[in-house]
Amino acid sequence: MSQVSATPKVARLHYIHVVVVATRSLLWGLSKARIKRIENLDKTLEANKENLLVTAFTSGAITNGAIKKGAILLEKTENISMCEFDEEWWPLISNIWTRYNYKNHTNGNSWKTFACRFTKYNPSSMQKKVYIERYQDSPDHIHTIEESEKLKRSQFVRNLVEQETIKNYLPPAIVNAIKEYAIEKLDLSSSVKELRRKEVTNIKSKVYKLQNTYLTGNINLELDIEESVVFFKNQEYQVEHFQILYRSSHGFVFAHPNQLEKLQHFGWLTLIDSTHKTNKYDWRLFTLYIWDNHSCWDVGAHFFVSKEDSDTVTEALKIIRRNVEANGIAIAFPGLSKGEQNCEVIFCTVHVIRTWMTKIYETKVQRKIIHVLHKITKIGCDELIQQTIDKCQAPTVKQYILRNYIKNTNQWALWACQHFSFLLQITSTNAIKSYHSELKRTTVFHHGACHKIIAFDTKKRSDAEYIAFEFHTKQISVIGIDFEIIDQIHKFPFPIQQKIVSEVHAVEKRIEKGKDVPVLTSLNCYCLFFRQYLLPCWHIFHNHLYDEKKLLTTNAWEQFQQMFIESGFEVYISHELVEIELPKKTKAEKAMENQRSTINELIERTRNAYWRVEEKGNAVQKSTFIETLKASLGSILNAEEQ
Repeated sequence: MSQVSATPKVARLHYIHVVVVATRSLLWGLSKARIKRIENLDKTLEANKENLLVTAFTSGAITNGAIKKGAILLEKTENISMCEFDEEWWPLISNIWTRYNYKNHTNGNSWKTFACRFTKYNPSSMQKKVYIERYQDSPDHIHTIEESEKLKRSQFVRNLVEQETIKNYLPPAIVNAIKEYAIEKLDLSSSVKELRRKEVTNIKSKVYKLQNTYLTGNINLELDIEESVVFFKNQEYQVEHFQILYRSSHGFVFAHPNQLEKLQHFGWLTLIDSTHKTNKYDWRLFTLYIWDNHSCWDVGAHFFVSKEDSDTVTEALKIIRRNVEANGIAIAFPGLSKGEQNCEVIFCTVHVIRTWMTKIYETKVQRKIIHVLHKITKIGCDELIQQTIDKCQAPTVKQYILRNYIKNTNQWALWACQHFSFLLQITSTNAIKSYHSELKRTTVFHHGACHKIIAFDTKKRSDAEYIAFEFHTKQISVIGIDFEIIDQIHKFPFPIQQKIVSEVHAVEKRIEKGKDVPVLTSLNCYCLFFRQYLLPCWHIFHNHLYDEKKLLTTNAWEQFQQMFIESGFEVYISHELVEIELPKKTKAEKAMENQRSTINELIERTRNAYWRVEEKGNAVQKSTFIETLKASLGSILNAEEQ
């Protein structure tokens, strides 16, 4: 056993005797004369153990042969630093000795005891067992698991949270995922019942610490900004630095010419979002994200800002419009004279639902209001949200819905997007969130943030070029689809082929569930897929494959294919309902319009009710529904005919 005592500058071996004894156990096969000399040295060390210092081991002092035998050669005594002991001594003998004990003194000194690895100080068995018993006459534990979880979270739950935070989901999603897994798979509902979003956020902040990276590598902020501007210019980026004096904020805008060219042509849909924790200064990185005509997301421009206030962000956007190819992005920023600020604010549906999950804790109310989100008419949306409020039992939740969602359904409900199929295809900001998340995952300490942005943008442009090459050339390979249908599908662009094939395969799932063939008289459907892409959906394919009347004739296929002959996904931009200003209506005309809207809403509700019955596949329920509907409408229709 060996003990190392440490002052702030030197290391001291107080019990060299133990070292020699331990070494002797390893050198048992040495000659008797050698052992005798070791014993004499042992006595000498014992008599002078308080005055001896650690011998400085060097590569010359410890030979390979001595290391192999575990010998320690003492040539002379001298002071050495703890750093030298840790870096030069210990790596050479770490396989011989293991720490047995240590102590840190209040005056800053410390000592450590090392024991030979071949020596067994604490006996143990191959299989350790734990014996649990009541301690003396202690009382029963009366606290519930829920109460204990409120006081301190168990390490098992914390480990689950840490595993989920690595996936970089938002805290509400992590809470829901952990609760679902713990309740359904592990039967630990009591352990996760009190898990809250704030606690998950705190754990996530510890897992994802602020990345200690600079913009390019200089520790001085001003020099780092200057070097960043020069770096981007050397990479053929267009860059401009700006300052807002009264806000004490500044930043710089940068964009690649290839990105600006795409922004010129495809700026009709531009997602703008910011992210943090990409650099040491905690500057926010804003990205303009665009969707090109090949169904591929790509970067339009970036800018770093020191503050995220409206004035600073506005100045950056003005620079993009004014100085960075202003004519090239007229679609995205047409100018005030052309109604740039006359825009509608549409909420991300994913974030809206996640907010409801945390604020609306009644399960039935959650399902009801999500149903409201997907209504396709304003009248149906208003009526259903009122039903949701009436069924809500918690006053706080009811007040929350009334205050935040009753008067602005045009901002979060999908009925406001029905006139534009393109808005139905993209209802969230998940694409740009995913881009920022992947960008931060690739940011490492020995590279600046700007270097990683350049590398990631280059990769995105390369991926976009590959997708553009495959758009009109690649053909999907599938099995289980009729040859005539797959031959027609191959005439579409590759991303469209993937979507149509998914709809064809969905027909098999409908049949497995026992659903009947939908009754269609034309190639028009009210399902979400058809309204999004104006392409044959699973209802049309189900009718075409199993009904006597074939809707998808050769002419019908050609009409769908002609949409993409000379264009890609930009065909959906021009396909929208145009609002035309009409002269003001009288009260009678408004009343008549409201009555017509009411009739349309009643017809829609009746149709939806029948579809729900039809989806269940119960023939008796369908017959009962139809007979009830006929009986209800019979008197009205007969009176009208007379």
